[in-house]
Amino acid sequence: MNNNRNILIVDDSDELAHVIADFLSIYGYHVFTACDGYDALELMGSKGMDIVVSDIHMPRMDGFTLMTEIKNRYPDVPIILITGFGVSEAEKMAFENGADAFVAKPFHLKDLKRVIDSVFDH
Repeated sequence: MNNNRNILIVDDSDELAHVIADFLSIYGYHVFTACDGYDALELMGSKGMDIVVSDIHMPRMDGFTLMTEIKNRYPDVPIILITGFGVSEAEKMAFENGADAFVAKPFHLKDLKRVIDSVFDH
């Protein structure tokens, strides 16, 4: 409960984004949600984010493009990519493109939190 860190959850599934946000909020994180990459970049500009958790497959701007934009603008912000499509190829591409971690859908919320905590601990 001593986490005063800002986490941005980016997923075109509003329901999933809010479930993740509600869960992480229990642990003291300040959690923001965005439905796509454009909204995420707007939030990044107005709020200081400590980590971004983004879906890969989204309309308007996919997670890989978002990750590239974030790495260019905010190189110190870690990024965790999540997806349920083509998981092994997506995981390979995620790490090749600079992701700090990868989580396959479906996942348990506690497992996602564990990954977030491990990225913060690095």
